[in-house]
Amino acid sequence: MLLGAWVTVVTAFVLVVPGALVGRRMTLPWPVAIAAGPPITFAIVSLFTVLYSAIGFEWNAVTALVALVITLLVGWAYAALLRTRRLRVLAPAEPSGDDPPLTRRATLPLIGGAVIGGAVIAITCIRPLVKTAFAGLGNISQVWDSLWHASSLRWIHETGVGSALRMGELMNYDTHGFNYYPNTWHALGAVLFPLTGADPVELYNTYSPAALAITVPFGVASLAYWLARHRFDTNRSAVLAGTAAAVSALFPSLPYVEIQLTSVPNAVGVSIAPVAAILIISAVRDRRRVLPAALALAGVTATHPSGLILAVVLVVLWWLCEGLWRPAYGRLADLTTLVATGLVTLVGIAPVMAGTIKVSDTNELPFFDFREEHVSVFNALGQAAFNGTIPLQDHYPIWGLIVLTLIGLGVLVWMRCWAGLAAWLVFVLVTANSVVALGPLTYPLGAIGGYFYNSPHRLTFVVAMLSAAAAGIAVGSIALGAVRLVSRGLSPAPTSVPPRSARWLAPTAVVVLLLVVAGAGVWRYPSDAQIASKQRDGKYVGPDDLVAYHWLERQPGVRDTLVMNNLDQGTGWIYPVTGLTPMFPFYRANEFSQRQRDLYWGVSQIGADPHVDQIVRDMNVHYLIDSPPSYWPFQNGVPDPEHGVQGDPFLALREHGAPGLTPVFRRGNVTIYRVNDSVFAGAGQASG
Repeated sequence: MLLGAWVTVVTAFVLVVPGALVGRRMTLPWPVAIAAGPPITFAIVSLFTVLYSAIGFEWNAVTALVALVITLLVGWAYAALLRTRRLRVLAPAEPSGDDPPLTRRATLPLIGGAVIGGAVIAITCIRPLVKTAFAGLGNISQVWDSLWHASSLRWIHETGVGSALRMGELMNYDTHGFNYYPNTWHALGAVLFPLTGADPVELYNTYSPAALAITVPFGVASLAYWLARHRFDTNRSAVLAGTAAAVSALFPSLPYVEIQLTSVPNAVGVSIAPVAAILIISAVRDRRRVLPAALALAGVTATHPSGLILAVVLVVLWWLCEGLWRPAYGRLADLTTLVATGLVTLVGIAPVMAGTIKVSDTNELPFFDFREEHVSVFNALGQAAFNGTIPLQDHYPIWGLIVLTLIGLGVLVWMRCWAGLAAWLVFVLVTANSVVALGPLTYPLGAIGGYFYNSPHRLTFVVAMLSAAAAGIAVGSIALGAVRLVSRGLSPAPTSVPPRSARWLAPTAVVVLLLVVAGAGVWRYPSDAQIASKQRDGKYVGPDDLVAYHWLERQPGVRDTLVMNNLDQGTGWIYPVTGLTPMFPFYRANEFSQRQRDLYWGVSQIGADPHVDQIVRDMNVHYLIDSPPSYWPFQNGVPDPEHGVQGDPFLALREHGAPGLTPVFRRGNVTIYRVNDSVFAGAGQASG
């Protein structure tokens, strides 16, 4: 647990501080700079990992520090330009009366709420692994994507290649075929290895919740502050934002489902999207924020493109519901500011656009379908609005959160937060459409949901962020209202100075409020911890596999060889666990080579087929590992292509053996074979 706590602290520092320093250098006030820290940090990582890979520099802790220094110099130059006479006219400072700075006293609830929310998330996700999962923090998640994330962390650390445009080199050992993947989150995590001392699996298991423990409270707090400013001053808005940050840890679909299903990069990108969106909206009034806003949006997009969709929806709805009717400098001028921010963002996300276009033929996002025929439209809307979609159906409904959300939505109506309400409604409809078809709305809603794979749990995450912001505003408003009533009772006259006892009412109420939310986190811990730690039972990759991996890594010379494995079984986990090189480090590979196909389907012919033996020699394969079952049902059993059954290419080997292979390790379902010397001796006989 100490390692988990240390990784969480280091993650908070590395994720927030670099971006906050750059944001502050670009004239953002400290509270805004800290909120914008994570997306700006990710923007720095995204741009410099691509640049470094292009010029041959490695990505590591030292070169990451160099990237930060360069970005700070750019920020200094930007601030200097803003002080020139011409740019002072084009981008004047926002009048201080429009958004007065927070007092130090008001920042304490904001900090306290974020700390409580982050601590509840981190403990709820990490503690179950330490206490109950096999191998503790070295436990293997059985979910498909987790192997990719853990392997990416190790690969970036070992190779120094952090570019999202070069992830094909990891996905396919033999061809290194092109594959784009938004790996900014992985590249930042790879920097943590020398700072934490964790191994790749431990780092993956702790860095995942640690990142969300920062970004989820930050994103929800930003939303709540933006919404609260429709009616409240900055100090009261900070109290409501801090409350929302703490309340965010109580929504199971925010951090815990995403940890279970290992869609952490998506969750991180979406959770910081509101920060970028609100920064863009504020740039309309304070044009000095155009560059940091564009940088923040670029960081969101590079972390996961789904975050870009949420940010764009928020900005567009704000423009339609509010910006058009209350312009800062005029409708055309304000629209020009938004367009300028978008154009600068396009420069920052050029690598993302290039990579996405290049893999577009295999990226059919709108065609993912998780719909359930037996669910009615009414039930689908209820699930979408109140955290009831798969895999939360066994925990639905959570009446306490539903009531708080409804109260919060009522407060938003009172505050006339039309853009926030519209965003909540839009994503409720998009989420419901991912559960059942909503008639004529199916296509437009599916187009938005496609960037979230039309996956109910990913879309519920978005709705839950907006609901958590509303719930935090509800709870905070009730507390502030109670303080106001009691304060009036203690004051002898409305115009007199409140007595000393009344001055402590607000701070005391905030402390009690945050303690109550923390207590609710303790009360919710058993069910939320169960959600977060599901898929950890060793169904596919378990204790026997780990023993086999560690046995194999101790064999002489094995690190100079290639380990043949069945990618469908998830035995690529041998790479993040030991660093050995498998033929297939993931459950899929891009652009299979012909020799990969021939060896994969011909393992039972090793020692009997000269062509297969030559491939073994060419690829320097000395060991083969078999660990059934395969991940998907169609990958098991006898191959039957005519009926759509891929089958298991290792089945014949398992049943009849192979002339050129000798079993040298067996434990449970795991078998390791060694390639016989006769297969390599065949090279000399063939040449003779």
